[in-house]
Order: sequence, then structure tokens, then C-alpha cells
Amino acid sequence: MIRNKITLRIIAAVMVLAMVSSVTACSSKKPKSTTASTSSKPTEITTTTTTTEATTSLTEYSGPLPSNDVNKTWDESKLDAETIMYCTVSAGEFLNVRKGPNSEQPRVGKLSRGQAVKVVAKTSNGWYKTFDGFYVSGEYLSANSPS
Repeated sequence: MIRNKITLRIIAAVMVLAMVSSVTACSSKKPKSTTASTSSKPTEITTTTTTTEATTSLTEYSGPLPSNDVNKTWDESKLDAETIMYCTVSAGEFLNVRKGPNSEQPRVGKLSRGQAVKVVAKTSNGWYKTFDGFYVSGEYLSANSPS
């Protein structure tokens, strides 16, 4: 009789350890509470698991950037409203942010794939002016976030 109780306690303890190990392995967070009883009464286990929903947020392009003191030699049309555009370069690539609307202008920053940028105007050669007065090529911007 005593031997059977000891055996049951050992089995119960092994089961508790196995369940706690599997819950810990399956969860990125530890369980909030795990209660185990190893008395002669039946074993009671309470496990609470917290799940978190993954979210993705895009950061808006922002400085600090040097002042844009380039003399304007191009035409641009102001957009009706500030618009959020998304960088669509290939994965691992960057879109240069420049002082003026062509690739010969000095680079002042970079955008990565999917990064959002506020644009306020478009030039006649297809570049967009950002809210802070710099330029990015419209060839690599889209109104929709790349998948």
C-alpha cells in the first residue's frame, strides 16, 4: 500500500514536470502561475498562458538631417495633401534620400524596404519631395506597402 502511494507520487511528479516543460517550451513567456500538489490527494495543476499578438509598425522617415540649402533649378507640383508613400526597393537594398531630385545630388539618408515617408510634392522628372524638404525617386515609392 505504501509502495503504491510512493509510486503514484513519483508518477504525478514526473507528469507535472513534463507538463511544465512542454508549456514553457511552447510559449515565449513563462506561465504566470503553475501550482502542483504532491499530497495523497489527486494532483491538481493550474496553468495560465498569456499570448501576445504580433504587430508590425512602420516608422516614418525622419531626421536628423542636414539643412537643405540647395538652389532650386527644377519644377515641382505641390500635392493636394501630405501623402504617406512606402519604399519598394528589393529586400536588403536601400533608397537614397537626396538634397535634390536627381541621383547626382548629395545623399542625406536612406529608406529601407517598406519604410514609410511623408511626401508633399512631385517634380517633373518623377521624384517626390519629402515633408522635410528632401527628395526620393518616385520609381521606388508606392501608395501601398510592399508585401
